[in-house]
Amino acid sequence: MFRLERDRERVREVIERVRGSRSLPEAFRLTVLEKGEKPALGEKVGGRWREFSYREVYRRVGDFAAGLAGLGVGPGSRVAIMSANRVGWTVADVAIMSLGAATVPIFPTLGPRQVEHILGDSEARVVVVEGERQLSAVRESGARVEHVVCMDEAAGGEGVLGFSEVERRGARSRDPAWEAKMLSLGREDVATLIYTSGTSGRQKGVILTHGNLLSNLEAIIEVVPITDDDVGLSILPLSHVLERTCSQFLNLVGGGTNYTAESVERVQENLLEVRPTALLVVPRLFERVFAVIREQGTANPVRARIFESAVRTARAKYRHDAGEERMGPARRLLYRFYDLLVYRKVRAGLGGRVRFCVSGGARLEPWLGEFFYGAGIPVAEGYGLTETSPVISVNRFDDLRFGTVGPPLPNVEVRLSEGGEILVRGPNVTPGYHNLPEENAAAFTGDGWFRTGDIGEFDEGGRLKITDRAKDIMVLDTGKNVAPQPVETALANAPHIAQAMLVGDGRKFVAALVVPDFDAIRRTLGENLPAEHLCSDGRARELIRSEMEEATAGFPEHERPKKFALVPREWTEEGGEITPTLKLRRSAVAARHAHLVEELYASEGGRQLTRS
Repeated sequence: MFRLERDRERVREVIERVRGSRSLPEAFRLTVLEKGEKPALGEKVGGRWREFSYREVYRRVGDFAAGLAGLGVGPGSRVAIMSANRVGWTVADVAIMSLGAATVPIFPTLGPRQVEHILGDSEARVVVVEGERQLSAVRESGARVEHVVCMDEAAGGEGVLGFSEVERRGARSRDPAWEAKMLSLGREDVATLIYTSGTSGRQKGVILTHGNLLSNLEAIIEVVPITDDDVGLSILPLSHVLERTCSQFLNLVGGGTNYTAESVERVQENLLEVRPTALLVVPRLFERVFAVIREQGTANPVRARIFESAVRTARAKYRHDAGEERMGPARRLLYRFYDLLVYRKVRAGLGGRVRFCVSGGARLEPWLGEFFYGAGIPVAEGYGLTETSPVISVNRFDDLRFGTVGPPLPNVEVRLSEGGEILVRGPNVTPGYHNLPEENAAAFTGDGWFRTGDIGEFDEGGRLKITDRAKDIMVLDTGKNVAPQPVETALANAPHIAQAMLVGDGRKFVAALVVPDFDAIRRTLGENLPAEHLCSDGRARELIRSEMEEATAGFPEHERPKKFALVPREWTEEGGEITPTLKLRRSAVAARHAHLVEELYASEGGRQLTRS
């Protein structure tokens, strides 16, 4: 296993700094006092990377806080931020908290109806938006807000304040007692109100205190080998608690440098420019990187055989290091050969100096984790929820076990209910949902454990394994239960399948809605046909059928789809089928394709998967 060296004394100092802080702004202030002019954040400005030192970010936080105070923001206020990742997001976030107010993140792609609910329910009277799109969503929502602050100065207009104008106002009206008031905040004070992205139902506001987040940071620093020399690239949205805790705040209290990716489309380019040493990502990034490598490596039959052997050898390297099998001299020599031919290119594609990655937000296929480990990029899969600040458990780099999400964090307790539901208790757990007393009563057991809604089990080493969401479990009319996510993940990793969702609750068998990877199919067939034509093309359907059989071969018979239907359009956030954190909105997908689902269960509907 990987032995990532750490200066234990420096780690202990950071942990003590976090442990001794009563609020997130205070922990950041202590880092500023130590790091001063060291770069804290970076972003592209005018096509060039610009860095902001710890001292400069802190000055901007103070200026923006003073500007917000002039708008009436104070203890107990709620201020919303609706923007893509940028330095201004972090400045606003820390400034809001420093005033004793709570930050309310809103995903920048949400529409007016969702924005209206979040602003109304949280009672936010000030909202910070990125640009014209977000400004329009706020205006069209009809929500009653007193002030709108826009980061993009050109997108303002009447009644809208520019972000830099608020900073300038604040610089002229600094409260000499601002720091003293900030240092009087307590761990029990509310730091943020996060509305869950919602795979079903109306979004709920999760209350997180300074103590919740600080306790989680303390435990993460203890087990994840991050150092103040590390460089990160912020890819996931700061509107999501995973990026906010494990990238933004982990950096601000840990002393590293964090750059902001320009967009999802430019992540690959930004990786090569920033050359991060540590990455926080969702499994989809690894899937995309592997798909690119696979496409390049299978251009002809000879290269395809070499690539397949390289994948097997990388996985064998993991199993050797894990003590599961022995690599003989011949395979070790082959590994060194593939390191020069294949694995080096994988590392270069991520910038060339990544020491480790942490994966969360969805299930990472074990074989994919094994491949990247063998390619020299160890990946630790973790697990958590918005309600738990978010991390509950994470794999340790000196004992990685793919297929698990590792042991619980040192200050987090986990137990399983009789039905296998994961229950959590610890200082990171939310005190409850905003304005939802009935939800709060249902969310906790009588003795105070939080119900995650996830089903899991522990392996022999005390590592947690997630089997599925309790509410996503399908029950066939035979009485058998089906956990859809593992099967869906296996299908989506097939070369010609982009997305998949199982259906079958209350039915006799499981079926699947499948979105093909149309570009891959076009390359395979050598024809540039429209998506609708490919969905009915016999060759394309046979290709999908064959891959589905292979992908699900290791699953129990009752979990393997008996029929499938091809969908001609990708499921997207804009289309309402996935959440901003890339989770399927199962009810929305099922409703949109209700006719296909009914056809699958009609006597002649769908395509039957044969079994050999």
